[in-house]
Amino acid sequence: MATLVKDIDTVKKHATVNFNTNFNVLQPHIRQAERKHLKPAISKEQLQNLAAGNNTGKKLEVQELLEEASVNLALLRYSKTAIISIGNNGLLITTAANAKPAEWWQVRDLQRELYKSGTDAIDEALEIMEENTADFQEWQQSSSYTKFKELFTHTTASFQNWYNINNSRITFLQLRPHIKRTEDKYFKALLGQDTITQIKEASSDEEKEALKICQAAQTMLTIAEVADEGLFLLTKNGLMLMTDEVQGESKQGISTQEREHLKFKKQQDGNEYLKQLLKLLNSNLQTFSHFANKQKTEAIKTTYNKKSLLSI
Repeated sequence: MATLVKDIDTVKKHATVNFNTNFNVLQPHIRQAERKHLKPAISKEQLQNLAAGNNTGKKLEVQELLEEASVNLALLRYSKTAIISIGNNGLLITTAANAKPAEWWQVRDLQRELYKSGTDAIDEALEIMEENTADFQEWQQSSSYTKFKELFTHTTASFQNWYNINNSRITFLQLRPHIKRTEDKYFKALLGQDTITQIKEASSDEEKEALKICQAAQTMLTIAEVADEGLFLLTKNGLMLMTDEVQGESKQGISTQEREHLKFKKQQDGNEYLKQLLKLLNSNLQTFSHFANKQKTEAIKTTYNKKSLLSI
């Protein structure tokens, strides 16, 4: 598969490297960076489309941002093995007469900056794509996009509205399985699929209000789900993605006790929003007719079961 970054001039456009840097040395890291970070974010099809070139307008803007991401994340990968060479004599460390290897903390600081620059560029590219979906048909038709449309909380902004993830679309992408889990766990049995679909397609004021409450509940319940998982770093200011890309990076978040308290609190908050949702639906049964029918069916089943028990 063709890569976005095809030559050393593109590398030098987005990062400072030595004048004699060999593109062939960086190329494997570019392929790996694009496969690991860009392909899941925008889909293989959209990546191939952008790599084909001849882009203009918003597509060119996104292409250049993703080139920046590719270069920085490729250099990040390269930084982990830069002084090591592999040959017939095994693993060797390369040294130069008038130079010395960077200190570990210098490497850490460089890696931190490369990672931030790369992921920030992906975030900015995704923001443009979200606002101009018609220009990115391959992405819009891919699972990278559609798998979020099936959820109540289907955009970074809708999650950020209820809990701080620093507007990070990359963090939101990683939260998706947990968001999906809350929908299966809490909403399907409570509402039924017909009502879920109705709320997601919200057109009336009541449906839009129901969607807003569902997003609030889903966000709270998602935070409760991930509070005791190691993939995310929870701080007093919000949630961010845990990464091992930066060697020696400190990963200090809230304490175990604080995580347990957060889990309990967000579970409570989520349950309160679900109560608000039921109150809204029961007050507008004409609008939410599928929910009304579900309530009637369940009431009949309950009555029938009680009669069966009494007859025994």
